[in-house]
Amino acid sequence: GGSEIGGNTLLRWYVLHVLMLPFVIVIFMALHFWRVRKDGGISGPL
Repeated sequence: GGSEIGGNTLLRWYVLHVLMLPFVIVIFMALHFWRVRKDGGISGPL
């Protein structure tokens, strides 16, 4: 681990943000939608 940011480091962060982050967001959205349907939808006004 040097103190310089090279091309490989930038490529790794680019791949992380372009591929992995959207994948994780989709997983969390699917989990959320599944829980809303399982629990019977959104509760009414209080």
